Amino acid sequence: MSETAIASRRVVWLDILRVFSAFTIVFLHISAAYLENVVPFGSVNWFITDLYLAFTRFAVPVFVMISGVFFLSPQKDLTIGQMYKHYIFRILTVLLGWAVFRTFLMNVWLEHAPVSAWAAGVFSSVKWYWFLPMIIGLYMMTPVLRALSALNNRSVLAYFIVLSFIMALCLPMLENVERFYWPMAIRPSAFTDILKIPCLVFGAHFVFGYYAYTYDIGPRMKKVLYASAVVSWLLMAGGGYVFWNEKVNPLYFYFMFGASLAPFSFLTGAAVFLLAKDWLGKISFSPAAAGFIRRLAYYSLGVYMLHIILVELGIHFGVFKALSFCPAILVPVLAAVLFTLCNGIIAVLYKIPWFRKYFL
Repeated sequence: MSETAIASRRVVWLDILRVFSAFTIVFLHISAAYLENVVPFGSVNWFITDLYLAFTRFAVPVFVMISGVFFLSPQKDLTIGQMYKHYIFRILTVLLGWAVFRTFLMNVWLEHAPVSAWAAGVFSSVKWYWFLPMIIGLYMMTPVLRALSALNNRSVLAYFIVLSFIMALCLPMLENVERFYWPMAIRPSAFTDILKIPCLVFGAHFVFGYYAYTYDIGPRMKKVLYASAVVSWLLMAGGGYVFWNEKVNPLYFYFMFGASLAPFSFLTGAAVFLLAKDWLGKISFSPAAAGFIRRLAYYSLGVYMLHIILVELGIHFGVFKALSFCPAILVPVLAAVLFTLCNGIIAVLYKIPWFRKYFL
């Protein structure tokens, strides 16, 4: 098989992995909705749903690993200016557009919030979409990560100094100043706290994706990684039980709410990434199948933005409580239904050129 064919095949398996991760995020949020609002604590269905939630925590790390494959490739011609002009600007328009839409829908329409509370609603929506500010911060770090082996590059070294100065010195100072001069509800730290996350945490995911894609990992290391992933899954499920049982236990941060930032999610994500490479990377796809998969991959960001709103609406209108029978089966079924619905809606929106350019 030619190198071109191999490269094409690998793009397809990465697209499949992106689509699967998008579905997994939908699965994750429906699992969380049932655990928090529907399933009786300690029941058999509760433990099954808790396992669902723990397992699906790999989704965000895998998304970041896929991004690392493309952005850290030496074949990709990418300057600092291009990163800001093309990639960061687009993420900003997606983030702000959907944050305003969510605010109008949830705060203005459903809650009848006064005009004075709209700004706070937008900041709240930004926190709901924490994945995008994290990606922005990671994109800011990308030129530095690409040039770590060439520190004699003067412009990149200057960029690293400026970025580190802003992240490590300016933002903490501003977050202290805001306590005295900003209203509590609309503090800028709602955005800047998330922006600082990827500097080291998600940088590891970013680089791992490129590393695992480019180099072969030995069988022994794979076995260790797969075993670690299984243990991590059980630990995250156990952390869910601890939190809902004790409510204030600090393990909650490490195993549940903070799970996407924890080493456990990294290990499960790395295992899923390697499994996809080993299994899907060996399959030859027809041009029609590859095109269909690629189109679904294009929809994944829009699916992420839309499904969060639909899950919130489901909670608000009591949809999940009304469908409380056999959640062990209903959770994956509803995840599949919602994922299909979101893809259908985004497919229609995708046909609108200006909407596709700025909000998908």
